[in-house]
Amino acid sequence: MNCESVQRKLSAFQDRSLGPEAFGAIAEHLVSCRECASYSEDVGEICSSLRELPRFMPPARLLTQLQVLASRERAYRLSHNTLPALIHYWRAELRLVVDNLMRPFAIPFAGGLLSAVFLFSMLVPTFQFQRHMHNDVPSGLYTQSDATVDAFPPPFGFSENDVVVQLTLDAKGSVVDYSLPNGSVSKQMRNDIANMILFTKFQPATAFGLPAASTVLISFRRIVVKG
Repeated sequence: MNCESVQRKLSAFQDRSLGPEAFGAIAEHLVSCRECASYSEDVGEICSSLRELPRFMPPARLLTQLQVLASRERAYRLSHNTLPALIHYWRAELRLVVDNLMRPFAIPFAGGLLSAVFLFSMLVPTFQFQRHMHNDVPSGLYTQSDATVDAFPPPFGFSENDVVVQLTLDAKGSVVDYSLPNGSVSKQMRNDIANMILFTKFQPATAFGLPAASTVLISFRRIVVKG
């Protein structure tokens, strides 16, 4: 055993931490080598000085902190061993980031959404939507057709008795058809009725505020003025 290898192991030799064979070999070398023996004495003094130093106890929380660090390092290594574990790790990290970002905005967002829904529900009744209804059930929101005569009376009259005519009007107020509920009349009476219809304007009926087709009964009377 040469001096260099002996001097490297003198610290362990002074601490009695070597095996029996290595310890015996170094002891024999120190007997025969004065330089190594002197170096061994210096190392022994240093070791004895170190033993006399006060011992500092580690903080009580140090063990817990080291265990936490070791646990995190182990979890990190396990999460990066395989591709599925890596995907699961990044998915959990992304979910955590989203949760941390959304929680501060959750209550203001919910309050704003509820306020918007409340205000919209208050404004909906004021909106007017145009709907085209077919075969709707009649209700109270229905107005009948109105008939108006021009400012100048028509140059026609009735040569026969009074008559009631049933008119069929479209959504524009135009006469589509007419019939005589009281029965048949003469050709002259039909001509008189047709002439009066031409000079009569009709306001269409309305259903929920929209024009609608309707039927209306009109009575034509013969008035005789004696002079």
